[in-house]
Amino acid sequence: SGSEGSGSEPSETMQFALLLALPSCALAIVASSGHLAIKKTLPEGNFGLPLVAGKRPGWLARRDELVVDARPQQKGGMLILQLVLMDAGGYWGKENSARPRWLRSILATNRHHARTHGHAMVLRWKRTLPLTSWQQKMCGSGKSREECIKRWERENFCWEKFPFMVDYLLNSQQFTHMVVLDADAALVRHHVDILGGIAQQMQDQNVDVFLTNEDWLKNGEQRINGGVIMARNSKWSEDMFQDAFDAHRLGPAMHKKWRIGETGVLCTSNEQICLNDLVYGHGSHIMQGHWHFESGIRYNRGGCTLKHCWEKISDPSMEELKMTDDRLLIVHFMGGSKGFAPEILCDQGGNYTGEPMDGYGCHKD
Repeated sequence: SGSEGSGSEPSETMQFALLLALPSCALAIVASSGHLAIKKTLPEGNFGLPLVAGKRPGWLARRDELVVDARPQQKGGMLILQLVLMDAGGYWGKENSARPRWLRSILATNRHHARTHGHAMVLRWKRTLPLTSWQQKMCGSGKSREECIKRWERENFCWEKFPFMVDYLLNSQQFTHMVVLDADAALVRHHVDILGGIAQQMQDQNVDVFLTNEDWLKNGEQRINGGVIMARNSKWSEDMFQDAFDAHRLGPAMHKKWRIGETGVLCTSNEQICLNDLVYGHGSHIMQGHWHFESGIRYNRGGCTLKHCWEKISDPSMEELKMTDDRLLIVHFMGGSKGFAPEILCDQGGNYTGEPMDGYGCHKD
């Protein structure tokens, strides 16, 4: 209370306090006519997403949105998580516009899978991560904040997966398992409960985290791909994902003593390299017995195998069999293969979305 700052305009102190409450990854502070102004640096919005009708459930974290909740019980069950953040170039969507057909076809396919097997599906469309202090230092004084955000855009989008996972490991809904899929990953075998099968493997081996390799590439068997990550709801899972995120946030200043044990791993690139370092590098001793590694040929196959891969693949029959390969459960339309996702999921004689051709996933712009 008191007279300072009262009236139609908030004081500069109050304006600054309000700015601190805003996510710094989406905002920049610029001087304008002697006042603090807010300039948006990257596009964002939930427009064009396949959101469930009705009131937004109170258990959703942050600004996340529900696509479907087909669980037979009010609590527990499995959760599909997908990030649908807009990039600066607009390839993943533009504000106040329909999302691109490649993304819509994948989201509709995963929604159909969730409905078929009694899972829930949640999308995160709003960024939560600011630039880290070490990223800003690496950008130096020669780059604006906007340029620095764009410089680290891809890495920070990837790192959004870990706090996304932790939010729902801690959620009041008490999900038994959750899988974070890259937005270009599609669950394509609807007659198989893919997540239920993975959960059974995890139970049989008593592990907390399920990861996949890139064995569809000739030299990818020992390389983790972060496009499909599934976790059992356990304290170890919560600690591991929080630890890894802290390693990204703190960068070179990360302490060796993690919640899950002592390691010398630094996570100053993307989440995939961090996981590789944990599993195969200095963190291997604390990961042992907690993770299960499966074939990407089955659970995370590159979309290029449905056309032609420019990099050598491990089994040429993948390009011959394409979608008729019974081993294939999850397609990851990474890189340039995103463009033909609608052709595979909608147009080639099979519709994987569970909707008519003029439905959300397959209709043409």
